[in-house]
Amino acid sequence: MDSLKIVFIPNLPYTYRDHQRFGVEYFYNKGYDVEVLDIHKFFLPGYAQKVAIDYFKFDKYYEMDRENEFLEKISNLTKDDFIFFYLGGNAKLLLSKMRNTTDARFITYVGGSIPITSHPCSIIKKIKMKLYNIKKRLEKQLFYTDYYISGCKYDEDMLSEYISDNTKIIRSNSRDYNLSLETISFKYHTKYCVFLDTDVIDASDYVLDGNKAHKDIDGYFNKLFKFFNWIKDKFHIDVIIAAHPKTRLFLNKEELDGIKIVHGKSAQLVKGCEFVINEGTTAISYAILFDKPSVFFTMKEISFFEHTCSFTKVLDKEIINIDNLDKDTYRLFIKELNNTQQYEKYKYNYLTYDDNKRNTFQQLEDHIFKK
Repeated sequence: MDSLKIVFIPNLPYTYRDHQRFGVEYFYNKGYDVEVLDIHKFFLPGYAQKVAIDYFKFDKYYEMDRENEFLEKISNLTKDDFIFFYLGGNAKLLLSKMRNTTDARFITYVGGSIPITSHPCSIIKKIKMKLYNIKKRLEKQLFYTDYYISGCKYDEDMLSEYISDNTKIIRSNSRDYNLSLETISFKYHTKYCVFLDTDVIDASDYVLDGNKAHKDIDGYFNKLFKFFNWIKDKFHIDVIIAAHPKTRLFLNKEELDGIKIVHGKSAQLVKGCEFVINEGTTAISYAILFDKPSVFFTMKEISFFEHTCSFTKVLDKEIINIDNLDKDTYRLFIKELNNTQQYEKYKYNYLTYDDNKRNTFQQLEDHIFKK
């Protein structure tokens, strides 16, 4: 293990969630020589200030101030070393410079495909996806990766522009699947359902996309908590909020209007719950992996319908509008709690290939790093 180094390059400022799901913690604890090179200062200037959440550092974490400094750092790597990068299609030029700078081998792990990329609902989104795919095929290939880890069937097309005839494709699991393998149920004193917060009203992704947060945050909160209380009354069950990892609305809050808020334990909360409510989130994977009933909802205060619709499309479910809570709401809610027929299909399209119960990083260790 001393003969090789594994360098991780995240696409956003580093969080503990990244530390776990990117495999850094796994290889660090196994004794490998690992480093994290955080490039957000020159790659996404200003992001960390705009998204002021709790970021993570450890003794092998290094923040790169300038591109030249970063390229010089990786120039010392050899053909025995590996670069684990999590950079999307907007990083082609940087990746090309990296390829020309170092002899290290490159690994990309695409472990988070979602239905909006494969099954968009609107005509406009479908046209945009087709045009994007045509553009990818026509563009000159500036960079290829040595290893392409695909977490599921639909991941294979996500960054296909990084695949060449020399790329080895490794079919494994999604990141959520890996995390679920060692998840222990959340302990709570009574039965509960969990709201998987999508951070939809003030998402950190809006900073990347250049979009503004929704203005009617108060209206959103009022309607959301009215829905929570409706659920408590109808089902005699507590509601717990699983805060989004990059939440700003629930940051440093443990309770709001009598509703418990839990941070960094989405998988544990889902495993121990009775059912899940959500607005359309990748974390719905935990409901599927732990076979928990799920309900998708929306309201006029949010414009997230395209995402919500794509999830319900592939799961053959309906979206509950909570603008008006009435008898039809209850009838549809019950119907959706009993509608899990497409879970198995979703699992093999978006979460894993063969459900082998083996962590992706164990597979890499066996097939690449121990050779």
